[in-house]
Amino acid sequence: MESSQSVLPTSKDHAETRRNDGQQPVTLAPGSVVEVRDEEWLVTGVQTVYERANHQEVTPSRPVQRIEVQGLSELVRDTTAVFFDSIDTVTPIDPRQAPLINDESSGYRDAKLWLEATLMKTATAVEDTNLTVADGMLIDPKEYQQTPVRKILDPQNLRPRILLADAVGLGKTIEIGLILAELIKRGRGDRILVVTPKHVLEQMQHEMWTKFAIPFVRLDSQGIQRIRQKLPATRNPFTYFKRAIISIDTLKSDRYLSHLRRHKWDAVVIDESHNVTNTNSLNHRLADTLAKNSDALILASATPHNGKKESFAELIRLLEPTAVKPDGNLDEEAVKKLIVRRHRYSEDVKKEVGADWAERKEPQARIAHASLEENAVAEELDQIWLHPTG
Repeated sequence: MESSQSVLPTSKDHAETRRNDGQQPVTLAPGSVVEVRDEEWLVTGVQTVYERANHQEVTPSRPVQRIEVQGLSELVRDTTAVFFDSIDTVTPIDPRQAPLINDESSGYRDAKLWLEATLMKTATAVEDTNLTVADGMLIDPKEYQQTPVRKILDPQNLRPRILLADAVGLGKTIEIGLILAELIKRGRGDRILVVTPKHVLEQMQHEMWTKFAIPFVRLDSQGIQRIRQKLPATRNPFTYFKRAIISIDTLKSDRYLSHLRRHKWDAVVIDESHNVTNTNSLNHRLADTLAKNSDALILASATPHNGKKESFAELIRLLEPTAVKPDGNLDEEAVKKLIVRRHRYSEDVKKEVGADWAERKEPQARIAHASLEENAVAEELDQIWLHPTG
């Protein structure tokens, strides 16, 4: 991996690499797959550097290729490393040399499934704002649920951040799934963390898998501990699974804070985000840590505003700190780009589901007289427990 020799980098982004066995150079570029030290790696960057002897200011000697990689095979999966082709043997894996195997399945079913899986994994261009997978999910498509997805895919949105504040029943979970599916399709959702209250943990995991084919590993404190026992002490346990769903009560513990601060996520989802607005709470500390270490951030809450502008400002600050002015007031134009808030009477919602919801009847006040036993209980609560006089 990293050499102890001093090197002088150049401005080249990709170039040729030489195998250490003296064969001819092979052109590499980010996206290539190589074999180094009996493991497979994905090349993420290539630079030409020059060796210098003994850290002396001398004329640069022969060029060397500095190869940045990410692990693909099981032992090194998701780990990063840097190799120099003057030290290690770097063998490019040429897909043209793959052996051809006859498909004996009926109607070439295996080959068709492989081709379809490959096409589904092929990333869409980041600047493409068209919805590519939203219409293929196991959901009843509704146009208003695609609005936050289009907002996220805006080319000017370099860091996708959004607060889903739709009223209860409009499908915030569906909107979360659609956003994650589109990010994954664009290669921006490889590592995802979903944080929810414990009572909706299983439901969220079930919805993501059955409707969007996004598998999440459900973890608790014991599950994380088992992972730590399998890994070296220097390995971050949150690198073990690419996509995990964990309750906020488990994750806010001090024992995981240092690991979370050293790990980057492609996307983080925080459900019931109104629970993280108190700046003195462990919930807020967790949310702030994740927001700083995530590219995309999705907050969801049907009650984002509790009547205190300071609490609402904390939610906005998690999404975009510059949207909150130094005096605590909000930049209204910036906030509009970060929030999607609808209710059943919103125009885009009403025209699609208005007829499916029965109108709420006018409330009727009815007086119910308490029994002697109920009055006795109320009197005891008042005089002994709530307002003791002794």
